[in-house]
Amino acid sequence: MLNDARALPHYQELLATINDTMSADKERWFACIKASDSGFKEFIPAWYIVQSKLKPEQLYYRFFKMGAILLYEHTSLFLAYNIVPDAQAKRRCILLAFLKRVYDDLLDNEHVDNEVLFNNSPDKKLMDNVDYRLFLEFRKKIREVALPAEFGNYYALLKKVNDAQGSRVIQDDAGDTIPYKIKNGFLLDMYIMMNDLPQELVCALDVTAEFFACLDEFYDYDDDLAKGKLTYINQSLNPKEALEKKYEEAAIYLRKHSPNPDGYLKGLGNLMKNVLFTREKKLNKLSLFI
Repeated sequence: MLNDARALPHYQELLATINDTMSADKERWFACIKASDSGFKEFIPAWYIVQSKLKPEQLYYRFFKMGAILLYEHTSLFLAYNIVPDAQAKRRCILLAFLKRVYDDLLDNEHVDNEVLFNNSPDKKLMDNVDYRLFLEFRKKIREVALPAEFGNYYALLKKVNDAQGSRVIQDDAGDTIPYKIKNGFLLDMYIMMNDLPQELVCALDVTAEFFACLDEFYDYDDDLAKGKLTYINQSLNPKEALEKKYEEAAIYLRKHSPNPDGYLKGLGNLMKNVLFTREKKLNKLSLFI
C-alpha cells in the first residue's frame, strides 16, 4: 500500500494516518501483533505451509492480519469495561480467529457447505483439501485449549452461530433481505477468552460489532460490488456518512454505558480514518503486494 502511494501527492498524508492509528495505542497494538505472530508460529503447522498453494508470506498475512485486528478490538472493548484478559485468553482468541479465517475461506471460496464443516465426522471427500485438514486440526486444538467444562457459553453459542451465520438482516428498497454475520461472531470470540461476561458488555456488542462489520464492508466496497454482493454500506446513498454514523452510534452508547470508553473509541476512530483514507484514495490493498 505504501509502495502504491509513494509517488502520489497524498503519500505523507497516508504515512501520518498510519502513524496516528498505531501511535494512538501503540502498546496495545504491539501486544496484539506479538500475540498473533506467536499464534502463527504455534498453530500453523509446517505441512500446511509446504502444501498450500499460497506463498508463506501470503499465508502469514492471511492469518496474522485477522488475528491481530480481532484481538485488538476485543481486548480494547474488555478494557472499556476495566477487564484485562490474560495471555492464555489472548492465545485462545488468536486460535479461534485463525479457525474463522479457514472456515470463511472454505465457505466463500471453496463453497463447502457449512453443515459439512460443522459435522463432527470428517468428510473423506475433502481430505485432499489442505484448508479443510487445517480446519479439522484447529477444531481439535480449540477443544484442547478451551475445555468444554470451562467454556460452556462458547460451546452453547457455537451451534447457533453456525446455523444462523449472523442473525441481523437489512431491508433494501426492494424489500429483499441482506443477511450477514455480526454480533454472534464477536460474542463467540469473547466467550472463548472469558466464559462469564458482564451483561453490559454483551449488550454493547449490539452497536460495536455492527460498526466493525460496516468498517469491513467499506474496505471491501469495490470487491463486493464486483462480486454482486449487496451490503448495508454499498447500498447506502452515502457510504462514508453511513459508516461515520455507525461510529457515532457506538461512541454515544459506550460513553453512556461503559466506565472507560476513550481508549476503545480512539482505536476504532483511527481504524476508520485509515480505512476511509485508503479507499477514498483508491489505494491498492496491501494483500495485492504480497
